[in-house]
Amino acid sequence: MWLNILGFNISWLGLVLYGNSFIVIALLWLGIHFYKANQRQAELSLIVVVSIIGIVIDTVLMHLNIFTFNTVYFIPLWLMVLWACFAATLHHSLSFLAKSKALQFTCGLLFPPLSYVAGANLHAVTFTYELFTTYMILSIIWALLMVSLFVLKDKIYATERDHD
Repeated sequence: MWLNILGFNISWLGLVLYGNSFIVIALLWLGIHFYKANQRQAELSLIVVVSIIGIVIDTVLMHLNIFTFNTVYFIPLWLMVLWACFAATLHHSLSFLAKSKALQFTCGLLFPPLSYVAGANLHAVTFTYELFTTYMILSIIWALLMVSLFVLKDKIYATERDHD
């Protein structure tokens, strides 16, 4: 679990600070994470599905001008990789959230939006609206998203257990 959270935080910081230049290191961490996973098929499915969901959500938010990047159609590649890195934490370092939807909702409401704020402070993203407005929009999305992602994780892992 400690390697998981450490790898994610290093990946987050590197991707936010260095963008696409840090992708290889983040992918190396994801490779190590995947190699150490007990249920590789479920882990791969979770990472792919959560990444797609996150990429779509952030791309829609970008097109709604909630925040902007120096890209046109999709969010930057480094942010796509960051979504994969985040997905790799759901069954591991964030597993303490698994038993409480209230805790998932509350953590989603508070903490992921702070990640975007930190990214804005590090000039990785630009907010179009005032900070409070952007934070509130992201809080609502992330509160619901966090609960949904844990439901999804449980279904993916249950499906793999049923196939064993």
